Amino acid sequence: MATSTRSKRKRTVGNRRHQKNNSSIWLMAVGALIVILGGIIIVLNGQSAPANTDPMSAQNLLPLTEPVNPIEGWHDMENMIDPNQPTDSLPADAPQPNVAIPVSYFDFGSIPAAPDNAVQTFPIENTGTEPLIINRMVTSCACTTAQLSSSVIEPGKRADLTVVFDPDFHDTEGPVKRIVWMETNDPDMPVAEVSITANVQK
Repeated sequence: MATSTRSKRKRTVGNRRHQKNNSSIWLMAVGALIVILGGIIIVLNGQSAPANTDPMSAQNLLPLTEPVNPIEGWHDMENMIDPNQPTDSLPADAPQPNVAIPVSYFDFGSIPAAPDNAVQTFPIENTGTEPLIINRMVTSCACTTAQLSSSVIEPGKRADLTVVFDPDFHDTEGPVKRIVWMETNDPDMPVAEVSITANVQK
């Protein structure tokens, strides 16, 4: 009887140790799973929505200014703007307008010569502290015209410059580049410009 009792006790102790070991392993597994899930949640919560890096996205542009004297530009040989006008920088703390063009170049790629026009809009922003005034605009070719929604751009606002390229205006074929020059009252950038390119297919 004593031997039998001792055997039962040994088996009971062994079973308890086995159960403890199983419980410890199970608890460790659950703990590891909790840690892993917690880490995933922290990472996911820490990740914000991907930033919109498109400079032409509406959320990345300044709001439109109220239109004041919208102006047009075309090819005018008698009133061409000198793109190399000297700058006249003011002291750093002096109030002034500041031309900012988030995207100043656009490639239309391959386009037919006729009958479609190629149209692109460029935002012209004023990141300065004084109204930005566009005095006049000139294009590099008669096949290109430009319209600015406002010739006066308030600080923290923008105007939209719509450039129209008519590849059928004259006999155009192959790679072309056209420029729009704008004369401004920004002392750091008295002449601002945007350009378009295309490969005209006959």
